[in-house]
Formats: sequence, structure tokens, C-alpha cells
Amino acid sequence: MYAVLGKIEFEVASGITGMEQSSTADWAEHSLIQGKPLLEWVGDGLDELKFSMQLHPWLGDPEARLRTLREAKSKHEPLAFVLGSGEYVGAFVITDISNTPRRTSADGRLYSSNVQVTLREYAGPFTPKVVKAGLIDSAVQSTAAAKIATPALISKLAPVLSSAQTVVGYARQAGTMIQQAKTIYDAVKNFNPMTLLTQAPQLAALTERALGPIAGLTEAASFIHEGEDIAQLGQSLYGSVSGARSSLTPLDLGNVADRFETSGNYIAQAYDRLDGASTRLTGLAAQVITRRA
Repeated sequence: MYAVLGKIEFEVASGITGMEQSSTADWAEHSLIQGKPLLEWVGDGLDELKFSMQLHPWLGDPEARLRTLREAKSKHEPLAFVLGSGEYVGAFVITDISNTPRRTSADGRLYSSNVQVTLREYAGPFTPKVVKAGLIDSAVQSTAAAKIATPALISKLAPVLSSAQTVVGYARQAGTMIQQAKTIYDAVKNFNPMTLLTQAPQLAALTERALGPIAGLTEAASFIHEGEDIAQLGQSLYGSVSGARSSLTPLDLGNVADRFETSGNYIAQAYDRLDGASTRLTGLAAQVITRRA
């Protein structure tokens, strides 16, 4: 998890593409009859955070995620902002949500979009709500059973991911990494060989990391009802991403342009295959949400 705003979780694996933070200081300017004006510090300005994220079916239900953000904004309440490391940054309010749809269905349903969320620091009185982390499901934390939480009991009470949940989770992770790899390739594909050599390690690392979630997706798909198509998707993704990874070694100034292009073609192939399966994965995610899978 990258960060939490109130109860809203921001995860790299769910589409976060960047965060911009700005801080200001207020200075009063006093004019002089002769000479340059003098500055006097008045106070610090309010911090501002901007999240950029991509909403896509295989990264989570786009309409549901956008609705959650809008509902939080409409409550006009400060929310605690905490980084995944546990660092409490402060209280912030949502001041702006910008949504640019990229793809919709024939009836206007949102399939994918680029969203930017602007947060502004709240400097008034605020007491953050602290949620204690633990292995026991919050639904049973106040029960007598929770007070005698042995490892065996914890394993029974803690939520256990279903195979469908596992598939959806792995698909989101793999999708994020494939998207990032495609973004890197598209940004530098026309650059000179020296630049390509400097970017190749990052591209290779992303494709390497994507292989784990793809393998997990393929394995988990074998345990769900009628999951053969998803297992086949995983196998094809693994082949494409493996091809992208292996195309980047060995590299030198003489071959980097051709090898980089080959790797990019494999990445585009994986992206298109995953994008083509978005309806199937979205349906599986909907079954998980409604507890039918």
C-alpha cells in the first residue's frame, strides 16, 4: 500500500502513476524609498499534494473508485493522510478531482480514465482516527474470541483470499507493471542508442517483476470455475513478457535499438492481450465484490 487518506487506500498496484508535493512560505514585501524592498516572513503556506492515477478495469472498478473519491470530497471533512511506511503526514481535504475518460462502453459506462486528485493541507483542529493493525478481522476484534487469539484462532478468523480474489489481485499487479513498461518504452523509443542503454535496466526490471504476478495469476486461475481462459491468458502474458525481458540481453550500442524495439513489441503485445481481457477480469472482480466467487 502506497498511502491512505481516511479510509481510501492508494496503491501502486492499483494504478497510481505519481505524486507531486508542494510547500510554500508567505513573505510580506515592504517597499523602501531607496533601494530594494525588504521581505518579512509571515508564515508557512498550506502543503498541497497531487495524485495522478489510471483507472482501468483490471486495476479495479473505475466507476466505484471514482465514486469513492467524489463521496469523500462531498463530505467536506479533513482526512488523515498516512504513508504506507506508517508516517503520518497530516490532515488534508480533497479540493479537486479531475477525470479524463479514455474509454467508455456504448451506454456510457466508464472503462478507463486518467484521474488527478488534489489534496490541500488542513491546519485547523483535527484528531486522526487511529486504526490498529492486526491479524484478526475487525468484525471480531471486540469479541471474547479475539481476546484469546492463538495462532490457530487467528488463521480461522483472518480473511482468506479466494482464488478469484487472488487472480484479480495478480492481474492488477501485472497490469500496473506492464503499463509502466509500455510508458517507458513509448517515451524513449525514438531516442539515441546511448539513452536507450540507460533506460534498458529499468525496463528489464519491470518485465522481470511482472513475471511473478503473471505466474501467480496463471496458477490461481486453475482453481476457479471455468478459469481456463484466464489461465491461457496468463500463459500468453508470460510468454510475451519473457520475450520482452530476454530481448534486452545482451545489449551494446550496436544492437540496442533493434533489441529495444523487439522488447517494446512484446510489451505492446502483452498490454493488448490484457486490455482485451478487461471485460472478463472486470466480471470476475464483480463476482468477488458480490461474493459470488
